[in-house]
Amino acid sequence: MNNFLKNSFLLIGLLIVTNSYSQLKLTLEDVIKMAHGETISAKTVTNTFENNYWRYYSYKRSFLPSLTFNGTLPNLNVGISEITLPDGTSDFVRRSQINYSASLQLAQAIPWTGGDIFVSADMARLDIFGITNRTSYRSAPFYVGLRQPIMKFNPYKWQNKIEPLNFEEAKKRSVEQNEDVSIEAVQLFFEVVNNVARFDIAKINVANSDTLFKISQGRYNLGKIAESELLQIELTLLNAERTLAQSELDVVVSKQRLKTFLAISPLEEIELIVDETVPQFSVDIQKAVKMANENRSEIITFEKNLMQSERDLERAKRENSFNADLFLSYGLTQSAPTFEGSLDNPLDQQTVNLGISVPLYNWGLNKARIKQQRANSELINIQVEQSKNNFEREIFIQATQFNLMNKQVEIAKKSMIVAEKRYVVSKQRFLIGKSDILTFNNSLTERNQAVNSYNQTLLQYWVFYYRIRKLTHYDFEANKLIELKEID
Repeated sequence: MNNFLKNSFLLIGLLIVTNSYSQLKLTLEDVIKMAHGETISAKTVTNTFENNYWRYYSYKRSFLPSLTFNGTLPNLNVGISEITLPDGTSDFVRRSQINYSASLQLAQAIPWTGGDIFVSADMARLDIFGITNRTSYRSAPFYVGLRQPIMKFNPYKWQNKIEPLNFEEAKKRSVEQNEDVSIEAVQLFFEVVNNVARFDIAKINVANSDTLFKISQGRYNLGKIAESELLQIELTLLNAERTLAQSELDVVVSKQRLKTFLAISPLEEIELIVDETVPQFSVDIQKAVKMANENRSEIITFEKNLMQSERDLERAKRENSFNADLFLSYGLTQSAPTFEGSLDNPLDQQTVNLGISVPLYNWGLNKARIKQQRANSELINIQVEQSKNNFEREIFIQATQFNLMNKQVEIAKKSMIVAEKRYVVSKQRFLIGKSDILTFNNSLTERNQAVNSYNQTLLQYWVFYYRIRKLTHYDFEANKLIELKEID
């Protein structure tokens, strides 16, 4: 029984120790999936799109009929007021009155004309207190009206053209921002990988340099090498120790940056696993240009900029020429001492109002404003055309560079293997006295450069991989369009 308890406690102890030293092992794929989960970057992309979604939702609803209730319950007024007496003269008397009012209005914008129409009903009550108390009611059970600008700038028309472009631009930009999150994840992943590789190399370098220094001390004591050579080997050891300390700090800092990005606890230990295989496919450059022209947000931005330019030019023309406002209304109304009486035999009520504005002379200001806006519109057209040319050239360059990356990765990997073999041979030859320290140090430097170059090439490959996805909204590996998940 005692042995059983001892074994149980030993097992529990081993589990605790094992768990305390466990590490979270992550591949690049794992890191990218986590980046698109509950991280701040992913939430920022989602919230930005949701903001644009609800803006577009509000715009669509703004052209639907709106029902509004307005009321004053009550409005008390006690004071001295001027009144007209029966003989036509005026006098100041103290009065106390309370009035109540309530109205219900149904309004509808008319996008194609820039006006709006409304139907309303209202009721009001007035109570006067004083020498004689009096109550009266006024009702307007039906009232319809039209407000219509004539030859004025129509903002509704341009909203109908531009707001859908804003929303389409937001959807496409959200796709691109998601790919930016992937690129950031790749960069942070390989920052850690590179620093860990440098740290591992630095540890090996310190161990090797220490061994070589001890061997060289023995050779120096035997008179086989000069003091200057021994001092150079000692300096190499000191430089290796300094590099080791710096690379260890770089590993800690870069891991904390990655953990912060992925919303991982700073105390969590992570180990990154590099998959040395990369997808073997090439990008059809013509297809890439076609997909980019169809899907990238900048294409919508170009169209929107041109549309806004046309809108501003029309506004400048309309605001500096003849325009008028027409108001028409027809309704029924009645007043009586009682509520029921105010609804009997209602009288008609009409309103016609036409206000005009005609600029006569303002020293050429109107003409200058129109010419300024026309020049601005032409400038925007030129800028958009130049941006389109730059945009297509960027797609061509990025796709070409990506197609070269598979070969670059292969070359970098072979170079790393060759440099490692050369380093091992140089080290063995130096240990047996058949090579000098300069040759050994050169092989060491080349080995370190080859490892760093390989990791940097992998980083470049994956950055190009996600950048071409961002530019085209197309997954060339899976041959499918990258689409944004709609909001429920």
